[in-house]
Amino acid sequence: MPKRVVFFGILVAAVLFSSPARAGMDTISKESDLPYHIKADSLDYDEITMTYRARGFVTLARGDQFLHADAADFNEQSGDAKAWGNVRFFSGKDWLTGSRMEINMDDGTGTVYDGTVFIEESHFYIRGDEIKKTGKDSYYIKDHASLTTCDGDSPDWQITGKDFKVTIEGYGTVKHAALWAKSVPVLYAPFILFPAKIKRQTGLLVPLVLYSNTNGFEYIQPFFWAISESSDATFYGHYMAHRGFKHGGEYRYVLSPGAKGTAMYDFLYDKQIDDGTTPVDPQGYYYEGFGGDSEDRLNRKRWWFRTKSDWELPAQFKAKLDLDLVSDQDFLREFDTGYSGYEISNKYFEKEFGRGLDDKTDTVRLNQLNLNRTWDQFSLNTDLLWYDDVLARIHHRDDTTLQRLPSVSFSGSKQKILDSPFYFDLSSSLNHYWRETGTRGYTVDLSPKVYYPTTVFRCFDFEPSVGLHETLWQAEEYDPPSARKEDQLRSREIYDLQADLSTEISRVFDIRGSTIDKIRHAIRPQVVYTYVPDVEQGDLPDFVSSISETNSLSYSVLNTFTSRRIQKADSEREAELEAKTWGAWPADTPEETSEADEEQESLPPKYSYHDFCRISLSQTYDILTARHPPPADGERRPFSDIAGRLELHLFQSVDLDFVGNATWSPYDGEYKSYDAAVLFSNSRGDEASLDYRYTQDSSESILTRVFVNLFDTLSAYWEHEHNLKDRKEIKSVLGFTYEPQCWSFSLRYTHDRTTNKREYFFQISLYGLGKYDLGEYKPGEGSDTWMKKG
Repeated sequence: MPKRVVFFGILVAAVLFSSPARAGMDTISKESDLPYHIKADSLDYDEITMTYRARGFVTLARGDQFLHADAADFNEQSGDAKAWGNVRFFSGKDWLTGSRMEINMDDGTGTVYDGTVFIEESHFYIRGDEIKKTGKDSYYIKDHASLTTCDGDSPDWQITGKDFKVTIEGYGTVKHAALWAKSVPVLYAPFILFPAKIKRQTGLLVPLVLYSNTNGFEYIQPFFWAISESSDATFYGHYMAHRGFKHGGEYRYVLSPGAKGTAMYDFLYDKQIDDGTTPVDPQGYYYEGFGGDSEDRLNRKRWWFRTKSDWELPAQFKAKLDLDLVSDQDFLREFDTGYSGYEISNKYFEKEFGRGLDDKTDTVRLNQLNLNRTWDQFSLNTDLLWYDDVLARIHHRDDTTLQRLPSVSFSGSKQKILDSPFYFDLSSSLNHYWRETGTRGYTVDLSPKVYYPTTVFRCFDFEPSVGLHETLWQAEEYDPPSARKEDQLRSREIYDLQADLSTEISRVFDIRGSTIDKIRHAIRPQVVYTYVPDVEQGDLPDFVSSISETNSLSYSVLNTFTSRRIQKADSEREAELEAKTWGAWPADTPEETSEADEEQESLPPKYSYHDFCRISLSQTYDILTARHPPPADGERRPFSDIAGRLELHLFQSVDLDFVGNATWSPYDGEYKSYDAAVLFSNSRGDEASLDYRYTQDSSESILTRVFVNLFDTLSAYWEHEHNLKDRKEIKSVLGFTYEPQCWSFSLRYTHDRTTNKREYFFQISLYGLGKYDLGEYKPGEGSDTWMKKG
């Protein structure tokens, strides 16, 4: 959800005095109030005027409220108080300063002269010659009012004006308002109305300005509506000079951490169509169309609806709803940026619901309603799965996509069978397959499996298992009708056998480093034999998956390197003992050093463990292929490609992570595929990543991303994706962000050659007046091959 910051807030003390005092320090209280403590060089009470007079370094305290001044008077009958000379008032983390203050302690009204008010929660500074408190939460400044969130006497930006009125948790107004950048006025408005709420507030958010060759000049203005404590909405007006006006809206609600939902919708009446030509509209704008596919896009009414919801139901059941419907195959690829674009929508759903959208290039999109219940070792899932074939829908083609309406599955995790040495797991499902064109029907699958884990020669782990795959099916409608078979319930039974043999060899190396004292190297070889018999399956309808005959031996070896780090002391006493033992904290006597050493040795050591390197190799030998005669056009190849994987997760203050995968053919003597991903990051926040992929006779590409904090306030981002096989650039991005303490300026250029789109992004945010989180990309996010740190 958008982040909002309070526009204004002022808190002034309600200092109450009642009973007389006759010394330099005294306590004054009312029956219903906490006592006030007054300290001053001198403190007198005038019984005639009923006035307390405090002079010299006056301090008045009550709870977390403190008032300091050179002098102060208080009339206990009227409740009027005056303080002057370096007046400073603190309430929690908020504070107020001025040369003089006059206030009625009973109703809280009064005036602060030459005053400054600071509100910690919103980081707002409000200044004025006379700041009048007109009510409990209302303030007025007639002349020379200013507002900013910048620290210092010379703020980077501020808003000034006259007749400044504001009510906390209400609204404020300013006449003759001017926006200043340092000492330069950049914007003037005769009148401004703004919300002044500490909580979420309804109002305009920061606009977004872009330019691209396909859309022309773009202006996006979001409007936020705080409907209630548990729901809100955002509306978007997106003007595109070449395309038209796109409307968008989001609705969000949160009833509890497990019950929430978000719905988003966009609509555009597009000035342009994509019919394979290069049209020019009446204004002379050049539109290249979308070059990512060979399909035309002739519709002008374009839209996208997506929603995700989570619900908590009775009896510990839970439900999830995912909908993703789009007007055409090009919409998500053409409008992937901006507040309501695909990239931000996908990241929002991943963050809030833990599940994102289908890729923007997918033309068959999943819509799902899920009802589930989980026990300790069993789970039940009921799904309605609808795959929307966008191209078949908009071009009125035969839709052969299989839908599962419904799909019910029940599964059990691996668990012990009573007190026996055997274990079992279970998977089962009931599916109704429906489609507009093609054969439809029902299936029932039941797959139990029994395991017998044991130890051989006290050093090998051996686990044989046997499983059964029982499938029942019945077709309810055949397409074409000539394919009809007997309308009866049919079945298939297949068993499988598996034997898993493994062991682990390890050694611990004593490093005795300053941070790492030991490294453990573990080698785990493993051999798995799998057998599935050959069963006749030629009469299966296409909605029943076949199970292939298998007779294979897979073998692998995994190397794991684990470091043990000595953790830092997590208490003051442990830190003191450690410092005295190692000399960083001088002890008073040698005896004290010896005592600290003994006491520290008596404490249990604390360590952290880190898998910093993993190396694996694996291969499969196909016994079936070895027994069959060689094909007429070649040799038998029972050995699969050798698959290797390397993971490195190094360092602490500077992270260097590497993941590499490769497959090598023992027959051709060459690599069939390989990829590598590298991520570098440091404590400054700099990050860099490189993702390289190669598949023989198919593709070769490299993706590089770099994010660098050039200075404390200036950062740069660069992204480049290149097709090495075709020697073509895919996408380039270059951006800069200048971010001082109280505002930011962002500029980004994107050239996406798959969509023939060049885009210029521009944004200025004044913190406190609204900053919308765009979910900016940084290296290490969004790459499907990216590693997780060990």
